[in-house]
Amino acid sequence: MTRPSKVTVYEDGPIEVALRSDVVWLSPVEKHYQHPVTIAPVRLAHILSRIDLRPPGKPLLSFEDEKSRVAAIHTDMLYTIAEGVSKAFAQADESQEVVVMAVRETKRWGIFDHDFLTSFVAYVRDERLYVHFSRHDWEIPKRREERLPEPRADDTAQRFRLIASTAMALVSDRGVAIDWRDPVFARPTRTRVLPTGEVVGSDILMESPVDVDDAGDYGDPLSRPPDDLSPQQLRDLADVEEARREGRITETEYRARRREILLPE
Repeated sequence: MTRPSKVTVYEDGPIEVALRSDVVWLSPVEKHYQHPVTIAPVRLAHILSRIDLRPPGKPLLSFEDEKSRVAAIHTDMLYTIAEGVSKAFAQADESQEVVVMAVRETKRWGIFDHDFLTSFVAYVRDERLYVHFSRHDWEIPKRREERLPEPRADDTAQRFRLIASTAMALVSDRGVAIDWRDPVFARPTRTRVLPTGEVVGSDILMESPVDVDDAGDYGDPLSRPPDDLSPQQLRDLADVEEARREGRITETEYRARRREILLPE
């Protein structure tokens, strides 16, 4: 029989980060993850801050409807989670995945009223970081006595869909593969830290290659298209942007197709 084996490597209040493996007859099942791996906490925070999702009941029908997207991880938990995940990846082996369970407490009239669970699984394979969300702001029943449900990569406990950003591609409705070494993650684009130490987030409804330009000299010179584009070019650009957001093309394919549209032979 296969059973899970879990060890907590980081805990900060309502946030727990653990390493989990599947064990058969006292031996871990090989998963061939590329662990251990060193990913700085700040880079992980930049990566996780760029993952959005569309909550249940809010269909995405057009570009204007993207206002329905929300951050997959609340800003106030972001850097704490990133620190724990970084530590876990540094300790993990080829059979262990990283399990994150974060409880957000809400107050009403100064009293803690409701608890909400956000949980996901992460691992590195084939030079990419995979993140599979299981629950997002799932309200924990008041009288729940059993242990909280642990996330699994194939979990379908909640119906939501992730929205891929720059250097990301969807692998399922709730999973995303990330080119975590991409220079775009070298700088924050969704969060900033105030002098008081408070972390605040900003709403970005549309990712743009301009972010890449801001991170260094490796940007695309065509990141700002000219003003005299034809109607057909505008339609083609909209199509390729949609394909990237939905994860149907890689970032490399996106840049190549965009260049073909803006610089036709």
